[in-house]
Amino acid sequence: MVQRTYERVVSLIKKKIEDGDYKPLSRLPAERELASHFDVSRTTVREALLALEAARLIEIRDRSGAYVMPNQNDDISLLQAIKSTPGPYEVLQMRRLIEGEACFLVASNASEQSLSRIVHANQANAAVPPDDTPEFHEATRAFHMSIAHASENSLFPELLDFLWEQKSGKLWEGWYRGTRSLKNRLKVVDNNQEITDALTARRPQAARTAMQYHIDWMIARFLSY
Repeated sequence: MVQRTYERVVSLIKKKIEDGDYKPLSRLPAERELASHFDVSRTTVREALLALEAARLIEIRDRSGAYVMPNQNDDISLLQAIKSTPGPYEVLQMRRLIEGEACFLVASNASEQSLSRIVHANQANAAVPPDDTPEFHEATRAFHMSIAHASENSLFPELLDFLWEQKSGKLWEGWYRGTRSLKNRLKVVDNNQEITDALTARRPQAARTAMQYHIDWMIARFLSY
């Protein structure tokens, strides 16, 4: 299996911690500095830090940075399991490609019945109380899957189902824990409505753009944590 870029950064930072270059309780260099040092993107650094946090080597503090944990009782098996899964940014990149094109196809060719199912899924998503995170998550998934199925290309729902399953991993859990909020859930509802409006108006390019905007917002949210 080809090593993912963030796995390499995990190994390099882990070695610096073990060698004492990054001492217990010390703050790691800023993400942009780490990105420059390791010659990778900031998103790759973010994925690496989430993996290190899940393995209990560091702690990410909101608006403060990442700090080396005082006791290095890292969970090697957990770190290995994390490395075997794609990172959030990889998943979001693929969703942007797949779901953007699915929206273009749906707006161009979908039946009225398929569009009605999308409208219903969007309404069901918006009706979930914003403080009910599990139900909101499932309703959001159902909305996106309704679009994939409406494309009438069996690979779209299969691929999206696989990508959505990745959101149950440790890296995603850490990210969501730091960015979960009422404001973000309401933004999802607004984005979904814009996507639905473009689909039902049968505006292919607008539908593609609306979905890509939504995924771009998710990526920006990922980087804001």
